[in-house]
Amino acid sequence: MQAAGNFLAPTLPRPPQQPHVAREAPSSRRQAQVLSASAAFLAAGLDSSRRRLGVPSILRSTKEVSAPQRKGRQVVPLGPWLQRFFSFRNRQFWNYSVSPRNYFFERRWCAEDSRQAIFVAIAHLGALAAPFFFTWKAFGCFCVGYIMTGMLGVTLSYHRQLSHRAFVTPKWLEYFLAYCGALAVQGPPISWVSSHRHHHGNTDAKDDVHSPRDGFWWSHMGWLFDADGTKIRRNKNNASDLSSQRFYQFLQKTYGIHCVVLPILALYAYGGLPCVLWGFFARVVWFWHITWCVNSVSHVWGFQDWKTGDLSMNNWLIGILAFGEGWHNNHHAFERSCRHGLKWWQVDFTWYTIKVLEVFGLAKNLQYPPKGKMQKLAM
Repeated sequence: MQAAGNFLAPTLPRPPQQPHVAREAPSSRRQAQVLSASAAFLAAGLDSSRRRLGVPSILRSTKEVSAPQRKGRQVVPLGPWLQRFFSFRNRQFWNYSVSPRNYFFERRWCAEDSRQAIFVAIAHLGALAAPFFFTWKAFGCFCVGYIMTGMLGVTLSYHRQLSHRAFVTPKWLEYFLAYCGALAVQGPPISWVSSHRHHHGNTDAKDDVHSPRDGFWWSHMGWLFDADGTKIRRNKNNASDLSSQRFYQFLQKTYGIHCVVLPILALYAYGGLPCVLWGFFARVVWFWHITWCVNSVSHVWGFQDWKTGDLSMNNWLIGILAFGEGWHNNHHAFERSCRHGLKWWQVDFTWYTIKVLEVFGLAKNLQYPPKGKMQKLAM
């Protein structure tokens, strides 16, 4: 799931610069003015014809790209009511007021957006078909894939190890875990880590990749279908620690083969169509929405224990389903910590797994919240 690249129009070669420029003659100035006026008239005519025909403009101004159209101020549906479910003391931390972007209409869809939407739609259709082909063998593929690609791959590898360097493993294990993350179909490691670091650098601010302030749907999955609205993702310089390694370069270039082609072939060989529908489509879509809920639900409902200056929440339900990622306010307060569930009752299966790796000497340099920072940020 990478952002679209830039499209550059061809330009004519610039003539060599002369050391001395003669004063422009009056006739030349008049010709330039006539040409400029003619070009402006032609552009206005084309734009008027485009609007009458309903054809989207192919000449987009910088303002159109950088200033997304919005629906106006709204309140997140069921905002205060659902807060009672996620905060037993019904503590309110914000007013649920958002300014949603135009997700589908009155916006330009580039080729990358369309491809992304078509692929996501096909995956959801496959997931909806899975219950009609249920077998216990196929359901076993779903469960194993959920843990292998979800916990080992995304929450442990992509997130805590690669994005935040919360612990260190031998290189062979790092690469194996990262490959498990690639099988989750959430993007190659370089792209995933870069987008996540952009999120932490601009949490719930203007350049946040997926802030609920731009609408709940946007933070959940709408941002994936708007390359222009998240053009900051095109800059992957913040993941140079990964892009300098050949293994991650290889995954970046051949990602589709590893995340789609090989898993489908292996599952079909193992158990036919039922295993493909459950082990690939249902598993991928299920953990897509679990991961996306961390961006949406865990930035809207829950509770805060730390003064982070953003909307990150500790959400107990997402904490369980996402292997500990739902303790999101804890994470935003102490980004490098390998432990997200900071209290005994905050279930964090990813941290438990890291501790097991540490026992066997496969994980070291585990990072935890500094006591001084905990005292400073405590509410």
